[in-house]
Amino acid sequence: MPSTSLPRPASLISSIPIILVISISFLNILAVSAHTHPPHDHHHHRHGTGLRRHHRSRLSREFVHAHNMVRQQLSLPPLTWDRNLARYARRWAAKRLFDCKMMHSYGPYGENIFWGGKDHWTATQAVESWVKENAFYDPGTNHCAPGEMCGHYTQVVWKSSLRVGCTRTKCANGGVLVFCEYDPPGNYINENPFGKVFDDIGQPQTTTSPEPETPSTSSNPLEALFSFN
Repeated sequence: MPSTSLPRPASLISSIPIILVISISFLNILAVSAHTHPPHDHHHHRHGTGLRRHHRSRLSREFVHAHNMVRQQLSLPPLTWDRNLARYARRWAAKRLFDCKMMHSYGPYGENIFWGGKDHWTATQAVESWVKENAFYDPGTNHCAPGEMCGHYTQVVWKSSLRVGCTRTKCANGGVLVFCEYDPPGNYINENPFGKVFDDIGQPQTTTSPEPETPSTSSNPLEALFSFN
């Protein structure tokens, strides 16, 4: 009489140890991989942050030195670096990253802007471009030469401005924008950088402190402060 019992599912039973072995081996591989290859995200983040801080520190020293070389020539108090001003400058520059426009932020500080069409312009060169405007400034009348700008220069040498914070940003189009913020701000109407007050027709009223001599444009020692040969 033939047996009516069902055959044992030998293939199913024998496959269980194989599945277990494969699963355990796969877990072991994952464990070894996690142990031998730790995540590097935090390391890279710390490394990147350190590089940014180093770059900003070097840049801040360059900006301050360029300003104070000029102010020292005129016996003006030196500027000191202010991180809050620098942060303000960076945030405004970030808004100009794609259009690269020389637009003022109209904030509570004095502000100078520089734009260069390529990305090689340095912090020192930006300050130099502002200082060169002294050739167009007449401290006796507190006026710029007709058709010329001199307000960047007067802010650089504004006597009562004591703190500065700047940023240098590469624009999306390959140019460079530089913003410097000054506190207290300068360039007040009817005042010159050195403490002299003028009336509405450009005549001096009082002198609160001796006014430094401004070099003539024919032999300008301020130009000798910068060299980019």
